[in-house]
Amino acid sequence: MSELEAVLSKNPDAAFRTYDGVATVVLPGRAEVDVINEVGTVIWQQIDGRRTLSQILQAVMDEFDIGPDEARQDLLDFVGELRRHGMVID
Repeated sequence: MSELEAVLSKNPDAAFRTYDGVATVVLPGRAEVDVINEVGTVIWQQIDGRRTLSQILQAVMDEFDIGPDEARQDLLDFVGELRRHGMVID
């Protein structure tokens, strides 16, 4: 399976709120708070346990003026960070 075919879900323990285009995610079990920039927030909002990363990539390209190669790499890097911080599950 290609990385872009992966479907992610938010960690059910994560609490989050979006304000003024920026998401704040709290992981109580890890005593961790993460603030996500505007692009990351679009990605975060698209992660719903149904959309593939390919679909999320398309949403990012639709929302921002960014080329497919750069968008793909940024998405995969960001998702890697979300995984490392335990914010998403496969």
